[in-house]
Amino acid sequence: MQNIAPVQLNKVRDFGELISTTFQFLRENWKPLARGIAVVCLPAAVIGGFLSGSTMASIQQLQFTNSQDPFATLSILGQGMIAALPGFIVLILGYLMLVSMVHEYIRAYHLGEHHFLTTSELFKRAWSQLGSYFGAGFLTGLLALVGLALCVLPGIYVITVLSLAMTAHAIERTGSTGSLSRSNQLAKGDFWGTLGVFIVISLIAGILNFIVQLPFTIAAGVIGFNTGMELTQGREASFPTWYVLFMSISTAIQWCGQMLLYPIAAVCMALKYFSRVEETEAQGLRKKMEDFGQA
Repeated sequence: MQNIAPVQLNKVRDFGELISTTFQFLRENWKPLARGIAVVCLPAAVIGGFLSGSTMASIQQLQFTNSQDPFATLSILGQGMIAALPGFIVLILGYLMLVSMVHEYIRAYHLGEHHFLTTSELFKRAWSQLGSYFGAGFLTGLLALVGLALCVLPGIYVITVLSLAMTAHAIERTGSTGSLSRSNQLAKGDFWGTLGVFIVISLIAGILNFIVQLPFTIAAGVIGFNTGMELTQGREASFPTWYVLFMSISTAIQWCGQMLLYPIAAVCMALKYFSRVEETEAQGLRKKMEDFGQA
């Protein structure tokens, strides 16, 4: 069997190479990545998904209540949303740890420190950088929302030019605002290429995520359809007694699927970052020349 050389990050890659190398990298490194996600992030997905799913199911059941007091319904709805907060907070924290762990693993790979990197050490590195990743993600999301609110095109532009921010902080330790500036500097020089890669890898991850969610979406649709038919026939309608449990479990599984699929887009955009750095600054080539001079 022919041995395939490990992925070299500092390399200029075209569109097709970015996609294919993404899956090569994941094939080579799926064990440490999956182990870290399973130990640290999936418990948050299970707990947060279960809590938020059960609360959302309870809120959905409000449409079949016979209360004539709109204030009472709003009060119940408000209480339900408050009850969902713990689940959402757990999910947000878990997702932040996911982002941080995946990018810190990419940093370790870049530095050649991934061979003996344990899950515990990866967690420590991710936790120490959690604030910077949160800041970069929050600012990116805020700017994207403002852009989308003004017009769709500015929002797309913001999302594209800031799509390399997480990797910029992981590799260069640029901080929350510095990573946005660095990403903008690299991406705007190849805007359409960056946008194309971002769209395609997002579609791939989205299709895989849709496949995971499809059975639960179909089941929820059938339950809703049957319940709606009972209502149109004048009978007393309500969701099955097991609906809350179903929603809790399905939401937890769907969140687990999203977290396990996140590295696809993260790795691809990281490769785009390295490709742009090599195109504009030739850091990899310069390092090889320095190593050759020292030999």
